[in-house]
Amino acid sequence: MPVERNPSKPVPGDWRGSDLAAEEPWRIPVPDAALSALAEAAARLTPEAIQLPPSVVPSAALVDLANQVREHLSGPNGFVVLTGFPVGDDSLTETKLAYWTLGMHLGLPVSQDRNGTLIGHVEDRGADISRHDQRGHQSAAALPFHADRTDLVSLLCVRGAASGGLSRLASSAAVHNTLLDERPDLLAVLYDPLPHDRRGEHRADEKPWCALPVFSSVEGNFTARYVRRFIVGSQRWPDAPRLTPRQLEALDHVDEILQRPGVALTMTLAPGDVQIIDNLRLLHARSVFEDERHARGRLLLRLWLAHAASPPLPASYSALYGSVQAGVLRGGVWPHGAWPPDLGVAVKRLAESGAIG
Repeated sequence: MPVERNPSKPVPGDWRGSDLAAEEPWRIPVPDAALSALAEAAARLTPEAIQLPPSVVPSAALVDLANQVREHLSGPNGFVVLTGFPVGDDSLTETKLAYWTLGMHLGLPVSQDRNGTLIGHVEDRGADISRHDQRGHQSAAALPFHADRTDLVSLLCVRGAASGGLSRLASSAAVHNTLLDERPDLLAVLYDPLPHDRRGEHRADEKPWCALPVFSSVEGNFTARYVRRFIVGSQRWPDAPRLTPRQLEALDHVDEILQRPGVALTMTLAPGDVQIIDNLRLLHARSVFEDERHARGRLLLRLWLAHAASPPLPASYSALYGSVQAGVLRGGVWPHGAWPPDLGVAVKRLAESGAIG
């Protein structure tokens, strides 16, 4: 697949948080019919339903809701927040089953860690994000802007924090186009591969680092992956290419743009909010948070999803996604570093076979 190397024009999907904060057109309530369908699914399913291959009976109300979500994801903003999703501290199992049901109407889940976790718990477990073997979603620390190892990221807020924990989204296209205006020389650097630490999530026969561009365009589809601490972390491997002063300058400029007033959209995720983002076009971050002592702390449930409308990816992404074809099962972090047997199979085909809703 041809990959652009010399960007010369703006890419679509360029928005600023200051333009989206007032009217919040990206928030849509879960309709009553969909709530009923979710409650019915949660009552009918057992915890064993959260597994691969999934099997969920489609609901017309949830299909309609999923279509609304897809319109937002494919639109210029690339994200949506559903409000009023059923949650309860005393019914976490039912909440997970309802959330799983929603996810199956949007795509196919991929594993989030070496344990094969399909619904992740985003909560403070004391992780130290300065260590390469610990994960940010298990920490209360502020997380800088980054992208995950999947096509769609979905977060359901079950419990908020006593303070902090604000979610921040930014358009990768806005960063790209700002660089194009201000420093096209640095933008070109970010279209070239940079070393990335694989954080121990690789097979024994693979290098512990891989090379990926921050920005790329394949068949006219713009994608971005920016995780600065993984790029810098690659330097712990002697055979990884050394980052040059020009590359570090480019990363610094990306960070500076992301911190400019009005670039990012900051939001509070309240219990019952489901944030769903196009992870290939948006970057996300989180502010530091604190929980109350002797109380159940902040908890978000996370799904990573492959979906039928995903674009083709650069060949270099195969190190993290397994397959770079459009609309297929890909991405994720899998047990033993082994890809699932359905890797590269079209999500639509899996849906039509009854594997997903």
